[in-house]
Amino acid sequence: MEDVLTIAGSDSLAGGGIQADLKTFEELDVFGVSVLTSIASIINDEVVLNQINSAVILQQLDSILDQLPVHFAKIGLIGELSVIKSICHKISQYELTLVVDPVFVFKEGSTQIETDYLDVLKDKLLPLAYVVTPNLEEAKKLSGLEEITTKADIKKAAAIIQKNGCKNVVIKGGNRFPGEMAIDYLRCEDRDYWFESSKINKNTTDGAGCTFSAVITAELAMGQALPEAVYFAKKFVRSGIEKGIKINSQLGSVWQGAYRH
Repeated sequence: MEDVLTIAGSDSLAGGGIQADLKTFEELDVFGVSVLTSIASIINDEVVLNQINSAVILQQLDSILDQLPVHFAKIGLIGELSVIKSICHKISQYELTLVVDPVFVFKEGSTQIETDYLDVLKDKLLPLAYVVTPNLEEAKKLSGLEEITTKADIKKAAAIIQKNGCKNVVIKGGNRFPGEMAIDYLRCEDRDYWFESSKINKNTTDGAGCTFSAVITAELAMGQALPEAVYFAKKFVRSGIEKGIKINSQLGSVWQGAYRH
């Protein structure tokens, strides 16, 4: 069984974050190991973020990478400038097939720290990645485009993101994309792949992005090619939304066990 690493934050509601990653890995027959970067408590739709310091994060990385033959890893929420620098320095010393889910959450809000963090992510982390999986809002930040509302915009954003050194880019259109279809796009080196399905009118979507990238990581570890991994990830997440766990009238979590049923 393949050991697969997730570097991510904790989601108190367990739909996303490190909880989603480990549950997804378990469902897909890989053994998940984890490095916790932060603790995110979701209270009344607000994310309250408590950062774990760099030394503790690096200690976790040492305990895993120095003892286990890890070849596949996923990075989600990092949350702080000094931490992303430390992680990039550490993982650059290992040969990892790395999936980057560029989650942007900052307790300081949209300030200079976000700009600096984004620069380091593009300059240091993306060149280490095999594939990056932004949603539409994250793709706008990574590409610098003001809007992504058409397929042409999606392709343009992916091409810009590729220039940061990550040869494979998945842009998750999902329900944010205009129209009746949930559209995801993969730019796999110089080839285009489109994945379309009808939108789901449910709000059990907390953790959809985390789960999507975790599925891709697990499928790559199991020997699947990237286009097939993305195709399966879309089906897996759709099942998780359709059979998701309701939290309140406005919010619910993806259920990672849904596809098995």
